[in-house]
Amino acid sequence: PPAAPAAPCSVEALNTENELSFVQGCIKQAPDSATLLNVIGLAKSNKQCGVAQRLYANRAQAGNVEVAQAYAREYDPKYLQPSACFTAPDNATAAYWYETILGYQADNAEAAQRLKELKP
Repeated sequence: PPAAPAAPCSVEALNTENELSFVQGCIKQAPDSATLLNVIGLAKSNKQCGVAQRLYANRAQAGNVEVAQAYAREYDPKYLQPSACFTAPDNATAAYWYETILGYQADNAEAAQRLKELKP
């Protein structure tokens, strides 16, 4: 029998599907933040940087503050842990995602503090 298609958001799907198909399939599953951050971690460790960035951006722009915060930290010099996908800090990009967080959660003290330090 033919092999069953890989489950959305799985390592198998990450390794067999094109970037857009994987991201769309994964988003349709509506995984919780912890699951999504694990998938992003898998994408990063497999050097699937486009997948990681698309998943981060999609959920962050949809108002997922936890994912937006993790994405901001990929660019924030205070938190950056260089990887194949996120090699160097980028204050402007980090600031953008902290501003996005504040748009959804105006009382987010950490985002406000980091934004102040990144955009003096």
